[in-house]
Amino acid sequence: MKRVSILVVILMMAFSVNAFAKIGVLNFQEVLKQSEAGKEVYNKLQTQADEYDKKLSDLGNEIKVVQDEYAQKESIYKEETKEKKRTEIQRMIRSFNTSKEDYTKELKRLEMRHLKKVQDEVMKIVTDLGKELGYEVILEVQNSAVLYMADSVDITDNVIKRYNKVYKQGK
Repeated sequence: MKRVSILVVILMMAFSVNAFAKIGVLNFQEVLKQSEAGKEVYNKLQTQADEYDKKLSDLGNEIKVVQDEYAQKESIYKEETKEKKRTEIQRMIRSFNTSKEDYTKELKRLEMRHLKKVQDEVMKIVTDLGKELGYEVILEVQNSAVLYMADSVDITDNVIKRYNKVYKQGK
């Protein structure tokens, strides 16, 4: 009877050890904010966005100049000239709106392309880290609906350090 009790206790301990998986949690947004590659991607996108904003600002200023000119001279313009100026202003506004939409789409496309590259690189690091450290599951905080996590399962800083190391070696 004593042997059976000891065997049951040993089996229960063995099953309880295996019942708990080693779980890690990664905050990909933090990797993007803090890693060198993520900062570089952000700076590239910001530079491109600033360039597009400058172009839109220039177009907006051109429209304003033409609108101001029209407002000042409207009373002396012939009806035919008024119609031409209004048509020109409308064309300029349509061009502005089209450019704005195009720039927005282009920025989104660039963002997706750069983020995909970073995500692929981070996934390789996470996979290697998971295997190396014996994690059975690694969750991403934003997409996994993690309601609570202990600090001990957060591997974000570890991933950032490794990613920075890999990124520096690749340069």
